[in-house]
Amino acid sequence: MVKNGKTKKKYHKPSKTAGPSNPPAAEEKKPITVKTLPADLVLEILYRAPVESLVRCKCVCKSWLALLQHPVFIRMHIKFNTSRNNEQLLCNSMCDKFKQSQKLIGFLRPSGPPVPVLQIDTQYTVRPNYPRIINFPDFSKNMFLAGSINGIVCLGHYNEMFGRFVALWNPAINYWNPIELSGTKTKYDMSDNMSVGLGFDAVVDDFRIIRIVPVALPPRYEHFRWSRVEIYSANRDVWEDVDKGGVIPFWPKLRHCNFIIKGVPYWVGIDAQPGELVSFTPDQLEILGRIDPYTGLFKRVLYPKHIKNQSTLVHPLNFRDSVAALIQSPGEHPNEMVDLYVRDENTASWTKMYSFGPLGFERMRIPQCFSTGEIVIEAWTGNNIHASPDQVTYIYDPEHSIVLRFKEIDTLNPFWYESYSHVESLVCVKGMVQIGKERRDKKTNPKMKDWTEFLSKDFESVLHL
Repeated sequence: MVKNGKTKKKYHKPSKTAGPSNPPAAEEKKPITVKTLPADLVLEILYRAPVESLVRCKCVCKSWLALLQHPVFIRMHIKFNTSRNNEQLLCNSMCDKFKQSQKLIGFLRPSGPPVPVLQIDTQYTVRPNYPRIINFPDFSKNMFLAGSINGIVCLGHYNEMFGRFVALWNPAINYWNPIELSGTKTKYDMSDNMSVGLGFDAVVDDFRIIRIVPVALPPRYEHFRWSRVEIYSANRDVWEDVDKGGVIPFWPKLRHCNFIIKGVPYWVGIDAQPGELVSFTPDQLEILGRIDPYTGLFKRVLYPKHIKNQSTLVHPLNFRDSVAALIQSPGEHPNEMVDLYVRDENTASWTKMYSFGPLGFERMRIPQCFSTGEIVIEAWTGNNIHASPDQVTYIYDPEHSIVLRFKEIDTLNPFWYESYSHVESLVCVKGMVQIGKERRDKKTNPKMKDWTEFLSKDFESVLHL
């Protein structure tokens, strides 16, 4: 076609290269194979990994997610890490001794600086709908530690929440479960003086919260220091009144248990001596009391039968998973030595293990002991440790008879009586929710899916399922 004297060129689409319609089988794409480590070796690596890394590993695949949430793997991970990383104490502390607006919950070790776990601003603005809607930031402002077992921490609360809620918390995975106290109440209860502790029933794998409520019995015994006991089961989500309102002849001194040995909480308190009601006086013998988390039975633990004087002080503690007592200024005449006695659980006999001193401190107390055997010593001048400007913490190694100053925590004010041996874990107790997502309803927060069906056959074989 000619237009304006020019011939328009036609565009021809290039033809496709002719080729066979069915390519030979030899040219088909081969499947890509990836060499993987044996399942048993993968588990050996994961057992050694910290919880923070394992949480990230849940995103690898469904099989890994199923593995890391499986109870058998979680138990094995705890068992392995308890033997490797059991020297740390989870401790509540004040960041500034004289400015109580900042608190810190962190790991303290016999050497090295503290490792922060949770920083708390006690002046954090209270939400207008609190405490009707429970949330962790508000709860944490006045909470106290009441025990740690297998990575699960028991929390109590002061002020506006005290007497209403306790909580279970896993700081490693950032989950918690606020638990409302039971409605059981008697007219003799002294709820403001109640004490809580954490226990563990290994037979049914159940965390138990033990609540001791002091009671003032009818007129004749209204000043007697007795208590009733309630136990909460995390598996069944119920509170039970031990002995249906029965009381025990014991009055705890602190609002939380002093230490935990093999899943059993111990309290320092006053023995009511029920066999001597007529001659009862408030100045009774101080004893240790323990409550079995499975049966709820109370048992007295008497201190060593040593010769006491008016200056003798007894400091009970957990020494390498055994009940121990440090006797300060022992003997018929006052002296500056400190003796360490360890109790045999089977025979109830006490054996003197170490004696050290004199330390030469004007004032001192021994509130805690690391699971590896190092003993914490707090020393100060004046009558009040909290008002003393020169409070110093020392670490005593009984095996090598060495006393060293704990300089790494000079900037903190640790509440040593509120510290417990802690091992990080993946344990998620029934009813726990992720912190910050407490207000989700069932539509936005469905029931956790059971991923067991996605566990690979190799992992099942290694776990012996």
